Amino acid sequence: MAVRIDYLARETGQNLVRNAMLTVAAVLTVAVSLGMLSAVMLLGYGINNAFARWNDDVSFIVYANAEATPDQIASLRSQLEDNPQIDSVKYLDKDASYEEFKRLFPDDPTITDTVTKDQLPTSFRVKPTNPNADVVKGLADEFEAKPGVYKVDFVADAVRLVQNASEKLTNFALIGAIALLIASLLLIFNAIQTAVFSRRREIEVMKLVGATNWFIRIPFVLEGLIQGLTGAAIASLIAKVFEWAWFDSFTGRTTETLFDSIRWTGGEFRLTVFLLFAIGALVGGVGSAASVTWYLRD
Repeated sequence: MAVRIDYLARETGQNLVRNAMLTVAAVLTVAVSLGMLSAVMLLGYGINNAFARWNDDVSFIVYANAEATPDQIASLRSQLEDNPQIDSVKYLDKDASYEEFKRLFPDDPTITDTVTKDQLPTSFRVKPTNPNADVVKGLADEFEAKPGVYKVDFVADAVRLVQNASEKLTNFALIGAIALLIASLLLIFNAIQTAVFSRRREIEVMKLVGATNWFIRIPFVLEGLIQGLTGAAIASLIAKVFEWAWFDSFTGRTTETLFDSIRWTGGEFRLTVFLLFAIGALVGGVGSAASVTWYLRD
């Protein structure tokens, strides 16, 4: 039996209107769950991008003693530059250290006015060839014992703590999004079941005149697809609002913060939106197909 476009449009539209409350509930649940999922995905891209940039940045800082002699500083610089595990070394004298100090505390004159550049130690910003935390820690420990070294700051320790916390938050949000997606699936299942039950006599007549199960099933599957895709469209708007709010809150400031480094590209945003529509269609299609198949199983 051939399927006509006008028949599909009429039957699908009637089903959506006939079960308006269930339709709205299913669409909103899909939208909220996919909206949460989009936030998780975008933050995941941002965190990965931030840590990729941090891996290319300074991995540890070697501070020289205030009493270190020029020979000790020159020797330390030579050892750092000659080490095969070190990619680059940047030396900051007292003037450069003082400029960086003022940059780190721009809004606190009580600190910057009481500290002079002669009180600040010279330092080396060191980038290892291997950003692995264990390798960097080994290098930091090695140079901390060198003559003329005051201390070594292992920046990756703080970064690793933030990364662990971010991963835990991302995992919790992902679990919540998956739970809501399952709820969406069940809501669509129930919405289609209600639509099928309300038309059970009409379906029986269609079967008596030779309609195949697929002919009966298609309008209901389209109904589920529309619910899923509509929810995905709303979720895409939620993702855009989330992107705007994030960038407006954490970028374009005079002082860069940790959150300012968490950014994603336009391509990653478009990929996220594409996946939202793919997941929305999958949830809607699977939920509706399972529901009508359950009714037509006999």
